[in-house]
Amino acid sequence: MRFAADPDAVVFAQAVRRLLEEQCDAAALRAAWDSQGGRVPGLWGRLAELGVTGLTVPEAAGGLDLPETDLVAILIETGRAALPEPVVETLAGARLLAGVGGPVAEQWLPRVAGGEVALALGAPGAAFVTGAEWADLLMLVAADGAVHAVPRDAVEIVPQPSVDHGARIARVTWSPAPATALGGGDPEAAVDLAMLLVAAQLVGLAEAMLEMAVRYAGQRQQFGRPIGAFQAVKHALADVYVAVSFARPVVDRAGWSVSRRLVSRGRDVSHAKHAATVAARLAARTALQVHGGIGYTFEHELHMWLKRTWTLTSLWGDAAWHRARVARSVLDQAGERVPSL
Repeated sequence: MRFAADPDAVVFAQAVRRLLEEQCDAAALRAAWDSQGGRVPGLWGRLAELGVTGLTVPEAAGGLDLPETDLVAILIETGRAALPEPVVETLAGARLLAGVGGPVAEQWLPRVAGGEVALALGAPGAAFVTGAEWADLLMLVAADGAVHAVPRDAVEIVPQPSVDHGARIARVTWSPAPATALGGGDPEAAVDLAMLLVAAQLVGLAEAMLEMAVRYAGQRQQFGRPIGAFQAVKHALADVYVAVSFARPVVDRAGWSVSRRLVSRGRDVSHAKHAATVAARLAARTALQVHGGIGYTFEHELHMWLKRTWTLTSLWGDAAWHRARVARSVLDQAGERVPSL
């Protein structure tokens, strides 16, 4: 079995990295946080031109319809850049909408692929919805599991304060109605996909913060030499490297499970989210320790990656929730322990 992305997807991910290095560097991200409502002007359109917004849209609707094993490599790059755009919500919502089909899907999916609109995804019972302020269509799951496609003007959106200015968390108030209900769909699969994509972004965040810490450790002088020469700093950075190296294949494996709709999908996704959370938290803590007090300040770019990490580790289930989900699956012996090929 092959967990890694297809070579073409790796090339695609490299193209996404180059675009984000040009269009979403620390300066652009800081400007978006400070005065542009959290988003980088024009970036959503550039991502659409590259095909990112249509990754989960069927080819018949103008998308690429890539498997989840390929999505992981691409979403890692969005995490590396701390991308503030609603990519996770749009991709997961589009996959859910494509599974439902019908006139609503025919109306909206081509516009999603073209970058004309963004989607939001609200799980049942969720207190907040990320990206709701930017969404043109909200894919909301009612308490009874029914999927509803609700236009923006049919919901009440109340923005919530957040240390992460790019998350745009909001409380969404809405009432299920027959006019918005969609027949069919698999909301549980859509939520698992969102969890997988967030886990991939956390891996990218961890890799970026490790690179920042290593670079700074080679620049900062203490007792006449770079702090990176001290054994304690070396060991701390090595621990982060090991954690990230262990987390990435776990996320790849979860992508493989989701793409093949295995009965172990939920357990594997939770394992991935937990492993990525642990790695990203360690990377954030270590990067902050290496940088010292300057890492807390708004003047340094690290704080944006730290805050995105703190947000994503809590969204779509925190570490404790996912650890409990894995434990329930293992103890109940639910699903295949070894997936069939």
